[in-house]
Amino acid sequence: MNGRPTTFRQIAEQSDSLDEFGHHFRDWLHELRLWSSRAKVAGALAEEPKRLSGKFTQGAVADAWLAAYAEFIARRIGRPAPGWSHQRTRVSPEPWFATDDGNPVLRLSALRDSPAPFKKRNLFTSGVDLPLNLRAGRPTKTADEKRRVNAERQARFRVRRLAELVRLRTLVGAA
Repeated sequence: MNGRPTTFRQIAEQSDSLDEFGHHFRDWLHELRLWSSRAKVAGALAEEPKRLSGKFTQGAVADAWLAAYAEFIARRIGRPAPGWSHQRTRVSPEPWFATDDGNPVLRLSALRDSPAPFKKRNLFTSGVDLPLNLRAGRPTKTADEKRRVNAERQARFRVRRLAELVRLRTLVGAA
């Protein structure tokens, strides 16, 4: 696949290590910044991602991270969390900290500040990056979508003008 992943399923399919998972997840966050539709965000979470627990070391952490993040996002956009995110197998078997292991202050901060969807999956992080830019009204369109819509509008306009011209010529010829 070319480009950044746009769904959690694609993140899991492209990941062969925890480092790759982190890279693909960050790419997905960059894509998320461009979206303005709750439906598009919910669609990115809908399909169950492939299990990573047997694919690489700490794959269970990646499975838990996707489930926690899916629930966290669903709450933010006012939608129910996808069913796959509630599976018991999507919990890290050992506590996992997204902070420096050698720093007890950061670990305590992560224990205190982790959002509930992460805590219940044995994941601890002091902050969750969620670059949502949802707006009321219609979702934003890409430049390609705008060009296509404008071309269609121009084509309809030309058809109407041609029909009007034919009608006028018929009227002039009849007179």
